[in-house]
Amino acid sequence: MKLLNNSAKFWIIIVGLLSVLLSQLIADEPGDSLVWKGIYAFYNNETEQAVEILTEARQKYPLNAAVHFTWATSRWLHSQANNSIEMSHKVLNRDLDTVIPIYKSLVEKDSDKPLYKLYLGSAEGLKARIFLGNKRWFKALIPAYKGFKITKNVADNYPEIKDAQLPLGLVEYYVSLRSTLLKWAATLFGLKTSKEEGLAKIEIAAREGNFAWIEARHLLAFIYLWEAPNFNRALEHSKILANEFPKNLYFQILYIESLLKTGKTDNVLVMLKKLDDELINLTSIQISHFQSYLDYEWSLYWFLKDDIEKSLKYLERGVVNYQAELDIFLGNSYLLQGNIYDLLNKRSKAKISYKNCIELDNNSEAVNLAKVYLKVPFQK
Repeated sequence: MKLLNNSAKFWIIIVGLLSVLLSQLIADEPGDSLVWKGIYAFYNNETEQAVEILTEARQKYPLNAAVHFTWATSRWLHSQANNSIEMSHKVLNRDLDTVIPIYKSLVEKDSDKPLYKLYLGSAEGLKARIFLGNKRWFKALIPAYKGFKITKNVADNYPEIKDAQLPLGLVEYYVSLRSTLLKWAATLFGLKTSKEEGLAKIEIAAREGNFAWIEARHLLAFIYLWEAPNFNRALEHSKILANEFPKNLYFQILYIESLLKTGKTDNVLVMLKKLDDELINLTSIQISHFQSYLDYEWSLYWFLKDDIEKSLKYLERGVVNYQAELDIFLGNSYLLQGNIYDLLNKRSKAKISYKNCIELDNNSEAVNLAKVYLKVPFQK
């Protein structure tokens, strides 16, 4: 079972995924409406349709700043939904090799256009995704820095572009969580390593960005749920995402956990049953991933309802069959499993669960709590 460390997964977005679907920055460009149609398609889990739309947009509007990067991203997301992690990495790498020269050419022809530079920076940074997937931190640092440097230049010279705060904030936040050696290497490149400054920049993108608000709110909900707990803020961000993209199961799961963590459980049972029903409409690979996430949410729900037998049943299935790329849910499952074993006075089993959680070493609050409960048994 190959899992991707969560700090890797989400530093990636400087890096990647949609940190550059940054914007409709200053004025509409020809083809923007078609590009945005594709963007909303893949955020609503319609990846095949997104690829078709953005392939068409790329053919019709090759000078549109967003079109080449969003096309590559849509193909990557579609591959993730249908192929192995290794294959999706190959697809991403091949497509970036196609679009980066295009952006370099566009920047040379129109060097005063910040959009071309911004998407070039993000495409360069996304190259780091391949190394991060294998936890090859220093290999990832150089391509990430290349992308960061270009993006920072845009942010410094065009302060009105609030969307550019997202990739800058992500670098600052996630590098701050890594080893001292990596922080030192980052400072050689002129990168800041402040967790607080990084979060502040991501918040700016979430509240003032034209399009980066989607990915920024997604990341903040993740961080506030599992890395730097602030459940009310997680609820604020995840609720907006869940309402805007009802077909995005991951956003719905973020919202459900935020509701559970803030004690707003009245409608959660209905929501969980609805996600169970919707799961069958996904690809087999997506089902294997999301089933693990849902098993954890079900276990947390029943734990909070004081039915620890049902909670443990979901946990045991979820841990044994865990196939998702993100290990954040696995870590929290181990933690909750340990808590239940402590309540059942099965201390030896509880310690095993806590040790399994700690071994993931994924910067989550679950790891910190597991270290505490390894020494002192959990009490509800």
